Amino acid sequence: MAKSLVSFEAGEAIEDIVEALNRDGGVIMLNLAPPELMDEVYDEILANSSEHERAAGGDILWPEGNKTVGGLAGISSKYVEQLVLHPKMLEIADAILKPQEPMSTRPPGVDVPAADDAWPYTRFRRLEVVDDGHGGKQLRANGTGDAGPYCHHYNLGATVMLEVGRGAGNQCLHRETAIYQPWVAHLPEIREFILSVNWAGSEFRSDNGATRVVPGSNHWSEDRIAQPDEVAHAEMPKGSAVAWLSRTLHGSGASEKDDGRRAFFASYIADWARQEENQYIAVPPDVATKLSHQGQRIIGYRSSPSLGWVKGRDQENLLRDGKSSPL
Repeated sequence: MAKSLVSFEAGEAIEDIVEALNRDGGVIMLNLAPPELMDEVYDEILANSSEHERAAGGDILWPEGNKTVGGLAGISSKYVEQLVLHPKMLEIADAILKPQEPMSTRPPGVDVPAADDAWPYTRFRRLEVVDDGHGGKQLRANGTGDAGPYCHHYNLGATVMLEVGRGAGNQCLHRETAIYQPWVAHLPEIREFILSVNWAGSEFRSDNGATRVVPGSNHWSEDRIAQPDEVAHAEMPKGSAVAWLSRTLHGSGASEKDDGRRAFFASYIADWARQEENQYIAVPPDVATKLSHQGQRIIGYRSSPSLGWVKGRDQENLLRDGKSSPL
Protein backbone atom coordinates (compact mmCIF):
# COMPACT_ATOMS: atom_id res chain seq x y z
CA MET A 1 0.00 0.00 0.00
CA ALA A 2 1.37 3.39 -1.03
CA LYS A 3 2.37 5.80 1.72
CA SER A 4 0.35 9.00 2.11
CA LEU A 5 0.27 12.16 4.17
CA VAL A 6 -2.66 13.20 6.34
CA SER A 7 -4.72 16.02 4.84
CA PHE A 8 -6.49 18.79 6.74
CA GLU A 9 -8.93 21.58 5.93
CA ALA A 10 -8.15 25.13 7.07
CA GLY A 11 -10.78 25.06 9.80
CA GLU A 12 -9.49 21.96 11.57
CA ALA A 13 -7.92 22.20 15.01
CA ILE A 14 -4.30 23.31 15.14
CA GLU A 15 -3.63 20.66 17.81
CA ASP A 16 -4.56 17.88 15.38
CA ILE A 17 -2.46 19.37 12.58
CA VAL A 18 0.60 19.77 14.81
CA GLU A 19 0.23 16.25 16.23
CA ALA A 20 0.27 14.79 12.70
CA LEU A 21 3.12 17.06 11.61
CA ASN A 22 5.30 16.08 14.56
CA ARG A 23 4.46 12.40 14.08
CA ASP A 24 4.75 12.09 10.29
CA GLY A 25 7.04 15.02 9.49
CA GLY A 26 4.62 16.46 6.94
CA VAL A 27 0.96 17.29 6.33
CA ILE A 28 -1.19 18.55 3.46
CA MET A 29 -3.40 21.61 3.97
CA LEU A 30 -6.22 21.52 1.45
CA ASN A 31 -7.65 24.47 -0.45
CA LEU A 32 -6.09 27.23 1.65
CA ALA A 33 -6.05 29.73 -1.22
CA PRO A 34 -8.34 30.27 -4.22
CA PRO A 35 -6.90 28.86 -7.47
CA GLU A 36 -7.09 32.27 -9.13
CA LEU A 37 -4.74 33.71 -6.48
CA MET A 38 -2.11 31.17 -7.51
CA ASP A 39 -2.37 32.43 -11.09
CA GLU A 40 -2.05 36.04 -9.89
CA VAL A 41 1.09 35.21 -7.93
CA TYR A 42 2.55 33.43 -10.96
CA ASP A 43 1.78 36.36 -13.27
CA GLU A 44 3.35 38.79 -10.80
CA ILE A 45 6.51 36.68 -10.61
CA LEU A 46 6.81 36.47 -14.40
CA ALA A 47 6.21 40.21 -14.79
CA ASN A 48 9.00 41.05 -12.35
CA SER A 49 11.66 38.50 -13.30
CA SER A 50 13.83 38.04 -16.37
CA GLU A 51 14.40 34.89 -18.40
CA HIS A 52 17.89 34.83 -16.89
CA GLU A 53 16.39 34.78 -13.39
CA ARG A 54 14.11 31.89 -14.34
CA ALA A 55 17.11 29.60 -14.21
CA ALA A 56 17.00 26.00 -15.38
CA GLY A 57 18.19 23.14 -13.23
CA GLY A 58 20.94 20.70 -14.05
CA ASP A 59 22.33 19.13 -10.91
CA ILE A 60 21.37 16.51 -8.34
CA LEU A 61 19.50 18.99 -6.16
CA TRP A 62 17.40 20.44 -8.98
CA PRO A 63 17.26 18.11 -12.00
CA GLU A 64 17.55 19.21 -15.62
CA GLY A 65 14.18 20.12 -17.11
CA ASN A 66 13.11 22.05 -14.00
CA LYS A 67 13.21 25.82 -13.47
CA THR A 68 13.43 28.05 -10.43
CA VAL A 69 12.93 31.73 -9.60
CA GLY A 70 14.37 32.99 -6.31
CA GLY A 71 13.79 36.10 -4.26
CA LEU A 72 10.00 35.86 -4.51
CA ALA A 73 9.47 38.18 -1.56
CA GLY A 74 11.10 40.97 -3.56
CA ILE A 75 9.07 40.51 -6.74
CA SER A 76 5.61 39.41 -5.61
CA SER A 77 3.75 41.22 -2.86
CA LYS A 78 0.83 38.79 -3.28
CA TYR A 79 3.17 35.92 -2.47
CA VAL A 80 4.22 37.63 0.78
CA GLU A 81 0.93 39.08 1.93
CA GLN A 82 -1.40 36.21 1.00
CA LEU A 83 0.73 33.06 1.02
CA VAL A 84 3.66 33.60 3.39
CA LEU A 85 1.43 35.50 5.84
CA HIS A 86 -1.55 33.20 5.42
CA PRO A 87 -3.15 33.01 8.90
CA LYS A 88 -3.22 29.21 8.99
CA MET A 89 0.43 28.91 7.99
CA LEU A 90 1.46 31.40 10.68
CA GLU A 91 -0.63 29.47 13.21
CA ILE A 92 1.20 26.27 12.26
CA ALA A 93 4.61 28.00 12.29
CA ASP A 94 3.91 29.44 15.73
CA ALA A 95 2.97 26.00 17.07
CA ILE A 96 6.01 24.23 15.56
CA LEU A 97 8.76 26.84 16.03
CA LYS A 98 7.43 28.10 19.38
CA PRO A 99 8.64 31.70 19.18
CA GLN A 100 8.55 34.01 22.15
CA GLU A 101 6.90 36.53 19.83
CA PRO A 102 4.23 34.67 17.78
CA MET A 103 3.25 36.00 14.36
CA SER A 104 -0.35 34.77 14.33
CA THR A 105 -1.65 36.05 17.66
CA ARG A 106 -0.14 39.50 18.00
CA PRO A 107 -1.83 42.43 16.22
CA PRO A 108 0.41 44.08 13.60
CA GLY A 109 2.18 47.19 14.81
CA VAL A 110 1.96 46.44 18.54
CA ASP A 111 5.33 47.01 20.14
CA VAL A 112 6.99 44.92 22.85
CA PRO A 113 6.78 46.60 26.26
CA ALA A 114 10.09 47.97 27.47
CA ALA A 115 11.99 45.77 29.92
CA ASP A 116 11.94 46.82 33.57
CA ASP A 117 15.61 46.03 34.11
CA ALA A 118 18.75 47.56 32.69
CA TRP A 119 19.87 44.40 30.92
CA PRO A 120 18.13 44.18 27.52
CA TYR A 121 19.39 40.62 27.01
CA THR A 122 17.12 39.38 29.80
CA ARG A 123 14.02 40.37 27.80
CA PHE A 124 14.44 36.95 26.19
CA ARG A 125 13.62 35.54 29.65
CA ARG A 126 16.12 32.70 29.20
CA LEU A 127 19.13 34.65 30.44
CA GLU A 128 19.69 35.92 33.94
CA VAL A 129 22.08 38.27 35.71
CA VAL A 130 23.82 36.81 38.76
CA ASP A 131 26.27 38.24 41.29
CA ASP A 132 29.75 36.78 41.26
CA GLY A 133 30.10 37.27 45.03
CA HIS A 134 32.77 39.94 44.60
CA GLY A 135 30.74 42.93 43.53
CA GLY A 136 30.55 41.95 39.86
CA LYS A 137 27.86 40.43 37.71
CA GLN A 138 27.69 37.63 35.18
CA LEU A 139 25.13 36.86 32.49
CA ARG A 140 24.20 33.18 32.18
CA ALA A 141 21.64 31.01 30.46
CA ASN A 142 18.98 29.42 32.63
CA GLY A 143 17.75 26.95 30.03
CA THR A 144 14.56 26.42 28.06
CA GLY A 145 12.35 23.34 28.11
CA ASP A 146 10.31 21.57 25.46
CA ALA A 147 7.48 24.01 26.13
CA GLY A 148 9.59 26.73 24.53
CA PRO A 149 10.35 29.28 23.46
CA TYR A 150 12.61 27.79 20.79
CA CYS A 151 13.44 31.23 19.35
CA HIS A 152 12.57 34.88 19.85
CA HIS A 153 10.78 35.06 16.47
CA TYR A 154 11.15 33.51 13.02
CA ASN A 155 11.97 34.86 9.56
CA LEU A 156 11.73 33.75 5.97
CA GLY A 157 14.50 31.33 5.08
CA ALA A 158 14.11 30.92 1.31
CA THR A 159 11.47 32.02 -1.21
CA VAL A 160 11.53 30.16 -4.52
CA MET A 161 9.18 29.23 -7.35
CA LEU A 162 9.87 25.63 -8.33
CA GLU A 163 8.65 24.45 -11.74
CA VAL A 164 8.91 20.79 -12.69
CA GLY A 165 9.04 20.12 -16.44
CA ARG A 166 8.23 17.08 -18.53
CA GLY A 167 10.91 14.42 -18.41
CA ALA A 168 12.56 15.80 -15.27
CA GLY A 169 13.70 13.11 -12.86
CA ASN A 170 13.16 12.81 -9.15
CA GLN A 171 14.97 15.36 -7.05
CA CYS A 172 17.44 13.90 -4.58
CA LEU A 173 15.70 13.28 -1.25
CA HIS A 174 17.14 15.61 1.36
CA ARG A 175 16.52 17.32 4.69
CA GLU A 176 16.49 21.08 5.27
CA THR A 177 19.01 20.55 8.09
CA ALA A 178 21.59 19.59 5.44
CA ILE A 179 22.35 23.25 4.70
CA TYR A 180 23.68 23.65 8.26
CA GLN A 181 25.77 20.51 8.32
CA PRO A 182 28.51 19.79 9.16
CA TRP A 183 28.99 23.16 10.86
CA VAL A 184 26.18 22.68 13.37
CA ALA A 185 26.66 19.55 15.44
CA HIS A 186 23.93 17.44 17.01
CA LEU A 187 21.21 18.55 14.61
CA PRO A 188 19.26 15.31 15.21
CA GLU A 189 18.77 16.41 18.83
CA ILE A 190 18.13 20.10 18.22
CA ARG A 191 14.63 21.49 18.77
CA GLU A 192 12.65 22.29 15.64
CA PHE A 193 13.86 25.44 13.92
CA ILE A 194 12.58 25.24 10.31
CA LEU A 195 9.11 24.78 8.85
CA SER A 196 8.93 24.47 5.04
CA VAL A 197 5.90 24.92 2.83
CA ASN A 198 5.21 24.24 -0.84
CA TRP A 199 2.12 25.97 -2.19
CA ALA A 200 0.49 24.21 -5.14
CA GLY A 201 0.52 26.75 -7.95
CA SER A 202 -1.02 24.01 -10.07
CA GLU A 203 -2.52 20.63 -9.31
CA PHE A 204 -0.02 18.25 -7.71
CA ARG A 205 -0.15 14.65 -8.95
CA SER A 206 2.21 11.71 -8.70
CA ASP A 207 2.67 11.81 -12.50
CA ASN A 208 3.48 15.54 -12.81
CA GLY A 209 6.14 16.07 -10.13
CA ALA A 210 4.24 16.36 -6.87
CA THR A 211 6.51 16.89 -3.88
CA ARG A 212 7.68 13.57 -2.41
CA VAL A 213 7.76 13.28 1.38
CA VAL A 214 8.92 10.34 3.50
CA PRO A 215 6.48 10.06 6.43
CA GLY A 216 8.20 9.42 9.74
CA SER A 217 11.70 10.18 8.43
CA ASN A 218 11.90 13.12 10.84
CA HIS A 219 12.50 10.44 13.51
CA TRP A 220 15.08 8.43 11.55
CA SER A 221 18.83 8.30 12.03
CA GLU A 222 20.90 10.11 9.42
CA ASP A 223 22.22 6.89 7.90
CA ARG A 224 18.85 5.29 7.11
CA ILE A 225 18.06 5.26 3.37
CA ALA A 226 14.44 5.69 2.27
CA GLN A 227 13.06 2.91 0.10
CA PRO A 228 10.61 3.58 -2.77
CA ASP A 229 7.66 2.11 -0.87
CA GLU A 230 8.30 4.51 2.02
CA VAL A 231 7.85 7.64 -0.11
CA ALA A 232 4.53 9.51 -0.33
CA HIS A 233 3.44 11.94 -3.05
CA ALA A 234 1.80 15.14 -1.85
CA GLU A 235 -1.12 14.98 -4.26
CA MET A 236 -3.39 17.98 -3.77
CA PRO A 237 -5.53 20.54 -5.60
CA LYS A 238 -4.26 23.90 -6.77
CA GLY A 239 -4.26 26.38 -3.88
CA SER A 240 -3.38 23.72 -1.29
CA ALA A 241 -0.03 23.42 0.50
CA VAL A 242 2.24 20.71 1.85
CA ALA A 243 4.28 21.51 4.98
CA TRP A 244 7.19 19.54 6.43
CA LEU A 245 9.75 19.70 9.24
CA SER A 246 13.49 20.28 9.02
CA ARG A 247 14.46 16.60 9.46
CA THR A 248 11.89 15.21 7.03
CA LEU A 249 13.23 13.66 3.83
CA HIS A 250 11.58 15.25 0.80
CA GLY A 251 12.16 16.22 -2.83
CA SER A 252 10.28 17.05 -6.01
CA GLY A 253 8.96 14.16 -8.08
CA ALA A 254 9.53 13.18 -11.68
CA SER A 255 7.06 14.40 -14.32
CA GLU A 256 5.65 12.40 -17.20
CA LYS A 257 3.30 15.17 -18.31
CA ASP A 258 3.72 18.23 -20.51
CA ASP A 259 2.13 20.56 -17.96
CA GLY A 260 4.45 19.56 -15.10
CA ARG A 261 3.70 21.34 -11.86
CA ARG A 262 4.38 24.72 -10.27
CA ALA A 263 5.07 25.44 -6.59
CA PHE A 264 5.74 28.52 -4.48
CA PHE A 265 8.14 27.53 -1.71
CA ALA A 266 8.68 29.32 1.60
CA SER A 267 10.56 28.31 4.73
CA TYR A 268 10.12 29.81 8.17
CA ILE A 269 13.30 29.75 10.20
CA ALA A 270 14.24 30.60 13.79
CA ASP A 271 15.76 34.06 14.12
CA TRP A 272 19.02 32.72 15.56
CA ALA A 273 19.82 30.72 12.38
CA ARG A 274 21.27 32.18 9.19
CA GLN A 275 18.58 32.61 6.54
CA GLU A 276 19.15 30.30 3.57
CA GLU A 277 18.46 33.04 1.01
CA ASN A 278 19.82 36.54 1.62
CA GLN A 279 16.55 38.39 2.04
CA TYR A 280 18.20 41.80 2.43
CA ILE A 281 19.61 41.62 -1.09
CA ALA A 282 16.48 39.94 -2.50
CA VAL A 283 14.24 42.46 -0.73
CA PRO A 284 16.23 45.67 -0.13
CA PRO A 285 14.76 48.36 2.14
CA ASP A 286 13.24 50.42 -0.68
CA VAL A 287 11.27 47.35 -1.81
CA ALA A 288 10.46 46.17 1.72
CA THR A 289 8.84 49.52 2.60
CA LYS A 290 6.07 48.73 0.10
CA LEU A 291 5.05 45.66 2.09
CA SER A 292 2.87 45.53 5.19
CA HIS A 293 4.34 45.78 8.66
CA GLN A 294 4.00 42.01 9.07
CA GLY A 295 5.58 41.47 5.65
CA GLN A 296 8.61 43.54 6.62
CA ARG A 297 8.98 41.65 9.89
CA ILE A 298 8.72 38.16 8.38
CA ILE A 299 11.43 39.00 5.84
CA GLY A 300 13.76 39.75 8.72
CA TYR A 301 13.55 43.49 9.27
CA ARG A 302 13.26 43.02 13.02
CA SER A 303 15.56 41.86 15.79
CA SER A 304 15.54 40.01 19.06
CA PRO A 305 16.93 41.85 22.09
CA SER A 306 20.33 40.28 21.40
CA LEU A 307 20.50 39.29 17.71
CA GLY A 308 20.17 41.25 14.48
CA TRP A 309 19.90 44.70 16.03
CA VAL A 310 20.85 47.99 14.43
CA LYS A 311 21.60 50.94 16.67
CA GLY A 312 19.04 53.69 16.24
CA ARG A 313 16.45 51.36 14.66
CA ASP A 314 13.25 49.93 16.15
CA GLN A 315 13.55 46.32 17.37
CA GLU A 316 10.11 45.48 16.03
CA ASN A 317 10.75 47.01 12.61
CA LEU A 318 14.30 47.93 11.65
CA LEU A 319 13.02 50.15 8.84
CA ARG A 320 11.83 52.60 11.52
CA ASP A 321 13.74 54.79 13.93
CA GLY A 322 13.77 53.55 17.50
CA LYS A 323 15.72 51.33 19.87
CA SER A 324 16.93 47.82 19.21
CA SER A 325 20.52 47.92 20.41
CA PRO A 326 21.40 46.47 23.84
CA LEU A 327 24.57 48.61 23.80
